[in-house]
Amino acid sequence: MKRAALGRSCTLLKKLKSSLSYLEEVRKHLSRLPSIDTNARTLIVCGFPNVGKSSFINNVTNANVDVQPYAFTTQNLFVGHTDYKYARWQVIDTPGILDHPLDQRNTIEMQAITALAHLNAAILFLLDISESCGYTIDQQIDLFQSIKPLFQAKPLVLVLTKSDLQKFTELAPEERTKVEKLAREANAYLIQMSNISGDGIADVKSKACDILLDHRLTQKAKDPKKQEAILNRLHVAQPKKRDNVDRPAFVPEAVLKGTAKKEGPTVKQL
Repeated sequence: MKRAALGRSCTLLKKLKSSLSYLEEVRKHLSRLPSIDTNARTLIVCGFPNVGKSSFINNVTNANVDVQPYAFTTQNLFVGHTDYKYARWQVIDTPGILDHPLDQRNTIEMQAITALAHLNAAILFLLDISESCGYTIDQQIDLFQSIKPLFQAKPLVLVLTKSDLQKFTELAPEERTKVEKLAREANAYLIQMSNISGDGIADVKSKACDILLDHRLTQKAKDPKKQEAILNRLHVAQPKKRDNVDRPAFVPEAVLKGTAKKEGPTVKQL
C-alpha cells in the first residue's frame, strides 16, 4: 500500500510539473516585489529614463538605488523611507516610461503605470530641461500629456531636474512658455532641482509632502463618516453666568507694551 501510494503521488507530480514550475516562478517574483503600504503617506517619482529619479530617491531617503549614466537602470519599483514633520513617509522610485500606447508598454513600464494608477500619493514628474537624458523637452511634455489621466485627483509637482547644467531662466522663451503652460494647465507646482549640487532637493520634498497632507485633510473633510468622528471628539463648553457683571477679556498694559519683567524662580522655590 505504501509503494502504491508513493507511485501514485509521483505520477500526479509528473502530470502537475508544468503548473508547479509556474507557481515556483510566481513565488520568486512575489518575493522580489517591494513591501508597499497603501495607507502610508507616499510620494511617487516618475518620468523618462535617465532624468534623475534614482538620484533623487538616494538623496532624500535611506534607499541605495543603483545609478548609472544610461537608460533603464531601474527595472523594478524601489521603496525608500524618509521623515517629515515627525512622520514616516515612503518614496517610490519607478522605472522609466516611454511615450507610446499602453498596449505597447513592457512589463517594466507597466509597474510604474500601475503604481501611478492605484496608489493614493503625491506625484513628482521629473522633467530634464537640459535634455541630457536623450529626450527633448517636447518629448517629455508629450509623455506627461499621455499619462496625465493617471494624475487625476492627485497632488502634482513638476520638477525641473539638472538645473546645474541648464537654468530654467536661461531656456529659450518658447521652451519656457511651454513648461509654464504645462504646469498651469495641470495645476502643478514648478520647482527647479539639481541632484549634483543639492539645490532645490529640500524644497521639492517639503512642497510634495505639504500638498499631500493638505490633500489628505481635504479628502477626510469631505467624508461624512470621518466628519462625524472628528466632531465627536470636540466639545465646546458654554459656561453659565454667575451674576450680571460683565467680565471682558483683559490683557495687562505692560504685556501689550512688552515691558513686563520675567521673574525667574527664587532659591527657596527651587
